[in-house]
Amino acid sequence: MNRLLACALLLGSARLGFAQRPLSGGENQFSVSQTLFTALAAINAAGYDTGIDSPLNEQFKLRTQLREALAKRKIPCLPEIRDFYQAHKKPSGGADLGQYISFSLLAGDAPKFDLPTIELPADVEPMRPFSELLARFYKEADVADLWRRSQGAYAEAIRTYQDEVINTLFETNGYLRNPSGNEGRRFQIYLDLLGEPNQAQVRNYRANYFVVITPSSVPLVDEIRDAYLTYLVDPLGFKYAAAIKEKKVLEKYAQEAPSLDLAYKDDFQLLVTRCMTKAIDSRLMHGGSAKREEFVNQAMREGFILTAVFAEGLEHYEKMPDSFKLYYPQLIAAIDVKKEKKRLEGIQFVEVAAPKVVVAPAKMQISLAEESLQTAEGLYEQRDLETAEKVFKKVFEQTADKGMQGRAYYGLARIAIRQYQLHEAKNLFERTADSGAGPSITAWAHVYLGRIALAEHNDKKADEEFKIALATDGISAMAIEAAQKGLESTSSKGDKAK
Repeated sequence: MNRLLACALLLGSARLGFAQRPLSGGENQFSVSQTLFTALAAINAAGYDTGIDSPLNEQFKLRTQLREALAKRKIPCLPEIRDFYQAHKKPSGGADLGQYISFSLLAGDAPKFDLPTIELPADVEPMRPFSELLARFYKEADVADLWRRSQGAYAEAIRTYQDEVINTLFETNGYLRNPSGNEGRRFQIYLDLLGEPNQAQVRNYRANYFVVITPSSVPLVDEIRDAYLTYLVDPLGFKYAAAIKEKKVLEKYAQEAPSLDLAYKDDFQLLVTRCMTKAIDSRLMHGGSAKREEFVNQAMREGFILTAVFAEGLEHYEKMPDSFKLYYPQLIAAIDVKKEKKRLEGIQFVEVAAPKVVVAPAKMQISLAEESLQTAEGLYEQRDLETAEKVFKKVFEQTADKGMQGRAYYGLARIAIRQYQLHEAKNLFERTADSGAGPSITAWAHVYLGRIALAEHNDKKADEEFKIALATDGISAMAIEAAQKGLESTSSKGDKAK
């Protein structure tokens, strides 16, 4: 296959900037959780009083009303729940509430609230006996009735915060030119009215991110945006791990920052992600350049040593048409180690960072196969095809998951095109299409198969493949455009034949 044809087949992988998009597809959801409601109702009945005197409880009233309703009910398991709560009580209010939030995010739905049998996070593993207690509490306290009666209060509270929260996510998507959801991943916000006010607790379980907020005097949009940015940026750290590693010599400066969390000192990739999100925060910040500069300087003093160089790089990004995902490797490559060493030698690190709402640093937890897929994609985009091919092939040894294997086939197929191996590419795209790799990749596989059919002068087959792509639920806007152009090509040939 000649180079011109290879370029034509690969045009579908070129990407453009994207505008903001609606919240949909299991991402950016802002809702409530019955499991969390039940867990917090139980501990409120058992003696959880933190923040009960806050004026915010008077604004929404639900926590007070619920406690009064539970006090009137006969709940045989309540003494056991009191004992459990006291035995697991933490010294700080955030940590005390946090363990029940973590439990609720991992537990199953009512009425059983079962925890998965896999190894659980450290704050959840001791909570296993709570599942059985909560199941009894749910039945004995008739929590289903309380949950139904609480929906009006939750609807009012969500209306209070929803516009600012959604506008923040829209603004973030717009800035990053984020065209679609992260397939197979989830970002979820829960509002709950039964916990200590002014809380924004973030959890990262495998590839999913959760934010739980409680009533606050001002919507905690900064914390939500921070979590959402991490959700979007985190996978890029895996994708471009090799490029990040080249800058690791700068890590020693972060080690010298007294107030920097050990999690960042122990994981340079995590530190890079956090510096990037802080840099983006600075660019989205309202209030003028002086406020942005002070934010960046404070981040640097706290040990987030790459915030300044990323903020400078983002000024250039804003003038470019690429999406952030495409521009990210340029931001990493733009780190001049010698220049940054000189900058960092002049930084006076603070001894204690400003207090923050509870947001524990955590890198996205993914399987070895997922890490290989992310790394291989990064190598592919950097045109290191030989290494990318080896890493894609590792996926078949690391997992039996057909969807992940399909993504590996897709990567290998695109490499085959770049190496002018048309027959091999065709075989690999067919395997991709049959693998269940997800609607976006499946649609693209059919687009490529249509292009290959055109190259083989098989217009009928090309027409079929482009139509299959268009009929795929969840097809991306770019794949639609590519398939429609393909159909126009087959139609124009048919017209000429007439």
